[in-house]
Amino acid sequence: MITRRETVGSLLLGAAMGAGAAAAATEYWPTLTGWDAIDPAAAGFDPQKLGAALDAAMADRSSDILVLRGGKIVAERYAADGAVDRKQQIASAAKSMVSVLVGVCIDQGKIKSVNQSAADFIAPWRGTPKAAITIRHLLTMTSGLDDKGLALRGITGDQLAINAAAPQMAPPGTRWAYQTAVFHLLYHVVAHAAGEPFEAFATRNLTGPLGMQHTDWVTSPGQGANGPVTNYYTAACSGRDLARFGLMALRGGRWAGKQMVSASYLKQATSPSQPLNPAYGFLWWENAKPGFGAEEAVRGTAELRFDGSPPDTFAALGAGVQAVLVVPSLDLIVIRQGQAPGPKMLPALLASTCAAIRRPA
Repeated sequence: MITRRETVGSLLLGAAMGAGAAAAATEYWPTLTGWDAIDPAAAGFDPQKLGAALDAAMADRSSDILVLRGGKIVAERYAADGAVDRKQQIASAAKSMVSVLVGVCIDQGKIKSVNQSAADFIAPWRGTPKAAITIRHLLTMTSGLDDKGLALRGITGDQLAINAAAPQMAPPGTRWAYQTAVFHLLYHVVAHAAGEPFEAFATRNLTGPLGMQHTDWVTSPGQGANGPVTNYYTAACSGRDLARFGLMALRGGRWAGKQMVSASYLKQATSPSQPLNPAYGFLWWENAKPGFGAEEAVRGTAELRFDGSPPDTFAALGAGVQAVLVVPSLDLIVIRQGQAPGPKMLPALLASTCAAIRRPA
């Protein structure tokens, strides 16, 4: 049986694909110093419906919300203490940024493929059973490692050595578990693959070209066996910087005429990556199939991550509902930052924003 959601999503996706060639020739990109705004009605929204959706979300502990269509700002809201250039920690939404940087390493030949052994970049794993853990396993939360007791912040020792020493709980690829401490290994994988500090590689290959001028990586100094080390946790970004990242992802990895990361990698990253949790890609959440949230163990009934929104929706999400929501079939981006809201606020915000659209872009 074809559901109404599938029918609407298919129609929207078909319309977007039909307009794809023309849209590519007229793509709008913000500059370093300016970002065009467009009236909601001119962007195809019902202004009253969109306003009501944003009012409800702002009242639910949001500090800022941005809505973009066609790359232009349709709506931008800030709490009383907010500002356009205010940096806020984005928690696990930074995972999706690291995913893109892994893709860049693959594009540049610094990582052979997602199927390469992570032990090539994590020395303690070489010649051990952990050599069976691939880059794909780290990207999809299926390493099988046991991260119980690993610190997520404030590490004073060597984060890489500590997290790499996590015991194996299950064979790689047989268990899905949302593990931030295990994810942190990918900061070091990128740095070792690139042959330079993580921040330098990220600035040259992602945040710099995108014009993310209000973004910092959240780190702390540590002490390793061979001297000082840098431990990595997340990023702090302004809402507009997150919108730049979302626009790059919406446009298949492109930014202002340059392919930042291959479209094929980004497509894999934002699609179901394994059957254990089909709602998870390569450190991105997606809406194509029902799956599970970020609980410590997969349990309960599989659900769509963004019920009521098109199936091509994908997102970078972090604790407290820091979110970069991307809907390619509607040429839509929604950014939300703030404190933890009530349950289901984010799916409701996205669904009501989508419902406020009354014509194709």
